[in-house]
This record gives sequence, structure tokens and C-alpha cells, in this order.
Amino acid sequence: MASPTAASVLKEIVARPECPGCVVITSPDQVRRERALAYLLQHFKKNSGTPTTFAFGEQGRSDPSRFLQDLREPSLFEPTRFAVMRSINLARAADVEPVSDFLQRDVPGVHLFLVGDALPNTPTFKKVLEKKAVTLAFEALKGAELSRWVEREVKQSGITGAGDDVISLLLSLGNDDPEAIGRLIEKFSLYLGDTPASAAALRALEPGRTIASDFELAETLLGKNRAATEALLLQLLNQGSSPFMLIGLLTKTFSTIFRLRLLLDKGLGQGAIKTDLGLSPWLFSKYLPLARKLSAESLSSILSALAAADFRLKDRSLGPNAIFSSLASQISRSI
Repeated sequence: MASPTAASVLKEIVARPECPGCVVITSPDQVRRERALAYLLQHFKKNSGTPTTFAFGEQGRSDPSRFLQDLREPSLFEPTRFAVMRSINLARAADVEPVSDFLQRDVPGVHLFLVGDALPNTPTFKKVLEKKAVTLAFEALKGAELSRWVEREVKQSGITGAGDDVISLLLSLGNDDPEAIGRLIEKFSLYLGDTPASAAALRALEPGRTIASDFELAETLLGKNRAATEALLLQLLNQGSSPFMLIGLLTKTFSTIFRLRLLLDKGLGQGAIKTDLGLSPWLFSKYLPLARKLSAESLSSILSALAAADFRLKDRSLGPNAIFSSLASQISRSI
């Protein structure tokens, strides 16, 4: 039986007449877990004020015993109390023993939220949570699901006129990280005001990241004009683009092109390939010509060259300029 989705669990929680005694909220990104927490607190916590909070790993804090003891004490001024324990993923087995004991006591009037990237790998604690808590677990956003999430975030921020090119560029600049993308969207919405969105405006806002998107850099590397390739790479590095980010973008791009090439070789149609890879129509139109241009063997060689370049960057055996120049030379020999 499939596990319930985070959305269905959230609906089930807010449909209750009162908040559960314990709610666990996990997500690999901070954006969604903090929003879910804020939504539940707003729904159930009728009085103003912020809940009491404990954070594992904060200034060496690990033992929550005193925090939980205060919650056990009855309060005349606040008969219903809400408390939040953050960074639960940083807790060790010994750290969560007091939490397990607290939950098993079923303290009346106290609603505890456990929030973090994930649960600690503690079987005994997880068994307690299965009995005493409602778990709201968000899966990592990726592929088409991530693209849809970015589209919703852009609309909710008030940005208008954002096409597939803007969405794809946000994914690229944010390196598929919801938190980084969220910050970009917030910054972009303030920068634009009432002006419709465009990829050019987004690139102007982030000049230190890249003036060329990942597929444009890939196109340049695959071109016959080595001088233009060297000039673009030098320009990107001199303007402050991270060498590791550039390698990451290229690896992501050529990995997608490689997968696209394999699906083409299997005889799949464009619609099936687009769905399988979770690509927007605009991005698919950019990747398809590159995939048709190269064989699977050539793309495999390019990915090997990228992996070697990544290793040399981390090893610091050569400067980024020399490494990227060598990479361009290797890619040109692969096509």
C-alpha cells in the first residue's frame, strides 16, 4: 500500500477538531517544512504569540530535558500550549530518549511539533512516533514536480509573464535547490515590481552566476569555434561564476542529453521522452537538437571528461582556467 502524500496528511490534520498531541514535519528543504509548520500553527493556535522553541545542535544544545520539563508543568495562563523542536535530524539516540518519555506520558494541553530534514536513525524513537505522532513527510522535489512547484511559487510571488524560459533559468541558477530558488524568486519579484518577467531580466539580476544558461554553454562547447568557447569560459570565470557551479550545470545538462539520446535510440516518440524526463516543452526544444547531434558514445566520453575536470578542480592540481580549457579540448575531440 502506498504511503499517504504530505498534502493528504496535511488535509487530514486540519480537518480534526483539535491539533494532534505531536506532529512530525520532515522535508529535505526548509521552505516547505516551515510553511507547513506556520500553516498548522495559524490554524490551531488561536491566541497570538510564538510557540516555545528548542533547536538541537543550537550552541551545543542537545539535551531537551529541561525544555520538556517546563512543558509538563501546568500553566494557569496558557492551558493549551504549542512547542516546536527544530533540527530533530541532528539529535542522537540519547537526545531523543526524553522526547520519547514525554510523548508516552500524553501531557494534556501540550501540542509538540518535531521539525527537521529527516528523522534520526533511531528505531526505538521511530516506533514511539508511529504510536504517538502524526507524520507529515515531504519527498524531495525533482523533475517535473520541481518545475510545477517553481511555477506555483512564481505566481504566488506576484510575478507575471514568466514563461518556460524563466522557469528553466530559475531551476538552473538555483541548481534545483528549492531554498535557493525561493530566494531568487523573492529577489526577482522585488526587482521586477509590476514589470513582466523575462529571462534577460533574471540574468541581469544575477550577473555573477552566468550570462549563459547551461544549454547555451553546452552549445558553445560543442561548437567548432574554439576561440569563442575559450572567450566565453574566461568571461564567466572572470565575472565571478563558480567553477564548481559551471561543472555542475554542464554535468546536469549533458546527463539529460545522454538520457534523451538513449531514449531516441530506443525509438521513443518526443511526447513519451518529454514525459519520461520531466522536461518543460521549452527546455526540451533546447536539448533535443544537441541530443540528435551526438551519439551515445560521444556523450559518454563528454561525461567522463566532466567527471575528470570535477576531480581536478577539487584536487586543485591546476587553476580553473587551465582545467576548463583542457575540458573544452577534450569535448571537441569527442564529437
